[in-house]
Amino acid sequence: MRRRRALCLLRGLTALAAASLPGSQLLAADQVARLADALAGARSFKVRVQAAVLLARMRDPRAAEALSRASASDPTPIVRAVALRQLAKSALADRAPFQTARQALNRALGDSEAMVRRAATTSLAELDRGAGRVPSGRPQARGGPTTVAVGAIGDRTGRASPALRERMRAQMRSLLSRQSSIQVIDGTSGVSFLVDGTISRLALSQGGPDVEAICAVELVVSRPPRGIVTVASGEAIVQKPRSHYQAVLRDKMEQEAMENAVRSAHENLARFLEGQ
Repeated sequence: MRRRRALCLLRGLTALAAASLPGSQLLAADQVARLADALAGARSFKVRVQAAVLLARMRDPRAAEALSRASASDPTPIVRAVALRQLAKSALADRAPFQTARQALNRALGDSEAMVRRAATTSLAELDRGAGRVPSGRPQARGGPTTVAVGAIGDRTGRASPALRERMRAQMRSLLSRQSSIQVIDGTSGVSFLVDGTISRLALSQGGPDVEAICAVELVVSRPPRGIVTVASGEAIVQKPRSHYQAVLRDKMEQEAMENAVRSAHENLARFLEGQ
């Protein structure tokens, strides 16, 4: 009976979520509170999943906060995974802060369940693909392009091959070149910013049902000759079922993890450079 009441409540809230009339703002505020309560306390995981989907449609800071909490603390892995995916979708639709979504997704990369880690990795990639969008209403950069040079690529792990480091450098240049406000140049003379890269973690985990390639990177931004001004970091995991894993796949998995980590770090780097 209690579950039936909860489902009826969510069906009613689904109808409200479709409303977009100005006079519905007070109802919407009450709706967010009820959905957040359902996500946090409903006994049925199906009710919590439906609440997560509905919250992602709401442009309200409490909705993003509720999804973030559920992605970390819900006892059912599928609810955590759905909360992550919905939070990412909400951020891409400009209904939730990118930073809130990214923090939740990065945290979930260390979840104990492979399902949740996969959802986090996939959603981070979606955020990275959407990071190049310029939201409506944002003022365009004034003046000429910002000149940027890509510097050295370090390796604190001692495990990254020269080919992997060179691939990282090429990807950094490619991502920077896609920004209309950035001009990537060779050499460091007269540049506005110098971006160096470092591979801070590179590991292969074979302890569970999936083999995981893990890579973390740091993009260090300096303003010659004044020194470092900011650091952008990113981490990513690429998984392969143990039954399908072969040793020859290791380099490819590590490269994919590195590329996803660089995309993750580049989102914050791009935001910084756009503000200059």
